[in-house]
Amino acid sequence: MRYHEVQIDRGKETFTIRNKYRFVRKIGSGAYGTVCSVVNIYTGDVIAIKKVHHIFDRKLTTKRCLREIKLLQHFNGHPRIIDIRELDIVDHTNFNEIYLAQQCCDTTLADVIHSSQPLEEVHFQWFLYQILAGLKYIHSADVLHRDLKPANILVNQNCDIRICDFGMARGHIDDHNYESWNLTQYVSTRWYRAPEIMLSRNSYNKSIDVWSLGCIFGEMLGRKVLFKGSDYVDQLHKIVAILGLPQDTSFWNTMASPTVIEYIHNLRSPDGSPPPTDPVDFRSLYPQCSPNGIDILTQMLHLDPAKRITVDQALRHPYLADFRDPEEEYDCPMSFAFEPFEKVDSIDELRELIMKEVHAFEANRSVSSMSTGSSRRRYTGSSIATRRSTQLAEANEYAAASINENTSLFTNQSQLVGEPEDMIESDNEEPPPPRRIVGPSHADVHDIERQLSGIW
Repeated sequence: MRYHEVQIDRGKETFTIRNKYRFVRKIGSGAYGTVCSVVNIYTGDVIAIKKVHHIFDRKLTTKRCLREIKLLQHFNGHPRIIDIRELDIVDHTNFNEIYLAQQCCDTTLADVIHSSQPLEEVHFQWFLYQILAGLKYIHSADVLHRDLKPANILVNQNCDIRICDFGMARGHIDDHNYESWNLTQYVSTRWYRAPEIMLSRNSYNKSIDVWSLGCIFGEMLGRKVLFKGSDYVDQLHKIVAILGLPQDTSFWNTMASPTVIEYIHNLRSPDGSPPPTDPVDFRSLYPQCSPNGIDILTQMLHLDPAKRITVDQALRHPYLADFRDPEEEYDCPMSFAFEPFEKVDSIDELRELIMKEVHAFEANRSVSSMSTGSSRRRYTGSSIATRRSTQLAEANEYAAASINENTSLFTNQSQLVGEPEDMIESDNEEPPPPRRIVGPSHADVHDIERQLSGIW
């Protein structure tokens, strides 16, 4: 296999890609890696290559990389989940990075939401339906995504979506037994994190993904983050301010510590009165949304996870009736086995497991490439075009038309998609809250923050 190197970000980073690819431009980057688009000089196909770097610097990163590789292969071919087309290790003798080739999508849902692109209710319905169909497949494999947020929903200009980033996913076991599992601390960006996750590291199930999707749906409707807490205590305040605090919160009693339960019971409105027991009127927050849309939003954001709507129930909700296609709502044929590799602690063993995955994928690539992951159902509403998606589409189109040239393109261009939190902070002012909640003055806020954040 022959490769060539491309210097990007004015020489700050090196991308090593196969000779059949010509570099187009950087799409985005984060703590986990960098994503760039490339064009196949023989076929003209434009794909995305994700470079996952420093994978052996920390065991947490190593396991995240292995977990994502295995899950992407397990889900490969589903039209609502990002695919995996190639796995590449450039130097097998001493590697600390891996390259994943995937479909090149135009942008993220975060970019769409926080752009000037007009969105109609038909967009909300179609996006929501597709995400639910993908979640049904994921959950049927006994997998919790655990990091659903607009930045992890890829979008094409034809409004098709793909769920991505499975590095934080974990297994799910029977609802009656999940309390005995010690699921890890890092789950979801704070703004999309279900309250039961903040209250306990052990007591949650598939409903956490439904909560995250409810937060995403509310963000679509209002073009603003729904629960934009500045820290974990403020996150809890924001949730209670909007959803109210029911008189019966016994469903939290087995999850949280007595200190946190006491803190919740002593939450107050700024005038000292108890918090409202009912949610805000979502119809006033989102007047453009139909009654059915308000209803499904309310059911996804139920504070009691046992009463929260399930994915299957949401798919059957009247709000999505015009978009349903039973052939798109299918289960994964096999559960995913987390336990064997999650128990491995040796970096050397994890390195061997990653190499084994790469070799196995290459051996089966002819089969994998047959899974196009395309849906037979097509959206019939208006397309979307944000500034970022248009820039990427133009760059990719130019690259595909210029495959006979020998130079790389746009190597010094800034990334198209920024970190979602930074993008939201800079592009959007926080809306005034409809209601405010404050904590008791005598509380040890630092201790409550520590407990809610999972820092022990």
